[in-house]
Amino acid sequence: MNKSRMLKIYFYTFGISNILTSFLVPVFFGETLLWSPRNLATDLMVGSLYLAMGIVMIRVASSPFKHKAFVDFVVVSSILHTIVMIVLAQKPSHVFVDAGYMAAMGIIPLLLYPWPLAKFLKYDRTTEA
Repeated sequence: MNKSRMLKIYFYTFGISNILTSFLVPVFFGETLLWSPRNLATDLMVGSLYLAMGIVMIRVASSPFKHKAFVDFVVVSSILHTIVMIVLAQKPSHVFVDAGYMAAMGIIPLLLYPWPLAKFLKYDRTTEA
């Protein structure tokens, strides 16, 4: 299977997963996966971010190579989120489940997207209008 097809599968899989996470985690896994103290406003805020990212991931899945800026955002935000979650983890499930999920979401595109790592996040001034 080529990397393009794998990247499309990645975006569909994590997009759907993020949408489901925004609804199902607070309802079914609240005490295990969510952070304490529980706060409805925080749960809704984080859930809305996962929901938005999931929707955009599904839209990008059909042509991921046209959306490098979004792929960059997914990589950087997911890796930074992972680091913060590991440092501030309150329970082992935060490290192994939450941070593991976020790490996978950030690292997989690095392996599949066709960029040299040395040029990752390099701003190309030649494309300005």
